[in-house]
Amino acid sequence: MTNTITITISVKNVYGRETIYPACKQSAFFAALAGTKTLTDDALRLIRAAGYDVVVEAPAFRFAA
Repeated sequence: MTNTITITISVKNVYGRETIYPACKQSAFFAALAGTKTLTDDALRLIRAAGYDVVVEAPAFRFAA
C-alpha cells in the first residue's frame, strides 16, 4: 500500500482565463516555493510527478431564495 499525499486546489475563472489557486496548506507551500500566488499547469505536472495526488475543490453554489 502506497502512502500518497493529497493537495487541494481550486480553479477560478479570472478575466476569461482559468486560474489555479491553492486551497490547502501544502498547495500554498508549492505556490510559495514557485514564488507565485497561483499554480501553473507545469507546476501541477511536477507536483504529480513527485507523487502527490491533486484534488480540485468543487465550487459552492448559491441558490436564490
